[in-house]
Amino acid sequence: MEKLSSILGLTKAILRDKAKSFKMGQQKVLIDEESRGRGKGQCKTTQRGSTMQSQRSCGHNVKSTEVIWMVNLCLKQKSLNFSCPVCGEPWDWEQVKDQIQLSQAQTTILEAQVQRILKEFPDRYKKCPICFCILTRPLDSTGQPCLFSSCAHCPHTHHFCWACLAPWLFSDEAGAGQCSNSSCYVVGTLLACDTVTEPSSALLGCPCFRACPQCLTLLPHTSNAAKHTVCLECGHAFCYVCLQDTAACPQEENEHYLPFCKGQKAERQWFVT
Repeated sequence: MEKLSSILGLTKAILRDKAKSFKMGQQKVLIDEESRGRGKGQCKTTQRGSTMQSQRSCGHNVKSTEVIWMVNLCLKQKSLNFSCPVCGEPWDWEQVKDQIQLSQAQTTILEAQVQRILKEFPDRYKKCPICFCILTRPLDSTGQPCLFSSCAHCPHTHHFCWACLAPWLFSDEAGAGQCSNSSCYVVGTLLACDTVTEPSSALLGCPCFRACPQCLTLLPHTSNAAKHTVCLECGHAFCYVCLQDTAACPQEENEHYLPFCKGQKAERQWFVT
């Protein structure tokens, strides 16, 4: 009996040592994964059963399905204020995309929705002019929108005008500063104005305002939807769609024998003067 008891005790000790070694091995794997994740600036991802989980800087392990639910809810509300489903810590769009387990096609659909919200609410969201991450407009101490913003994701602190994205200058530490762009109002209008929505218009999808490519005068699109515009300030004639000179604009006639531009539609104009 004593020999049997001794054998059982020895067996239990061996099993305890193996269990301890196995547990320490698991912990080492998780630590190594976390170290690699921190080194790349990414979240730590672990797999428990068949459920993928991501751990953010707030320390919460969040399932991919929970992140997708949060994203869909925000997009339904036309909001880009993504956050941790557990504690509410703000997440930017790039952080969110790192966590959702979706196909390329599904991610493309979400990306298109995000870009639509960006265009629809320029007073609320902007892309950083340096790193192009999505920023939410900050509020001052009274709850009013700030005239300028900064980006915490850029390696160097910089301040820019919320309206025209030009550098924001501070004359002194106590002052509120001012935009460095003398054309701030014009550029702010060009970046935030609506687009032409008349289905029959030759300018469909173009901004409702363009700046003359020659003198930078702000010009609205006309009610007759003519794609060729003449600046009232300097007389320069240009295509409202591609912004090229009228003579250089590649054009054809459509089925209604009306000229339309074959060139690439110009993006919203941005400049600093």
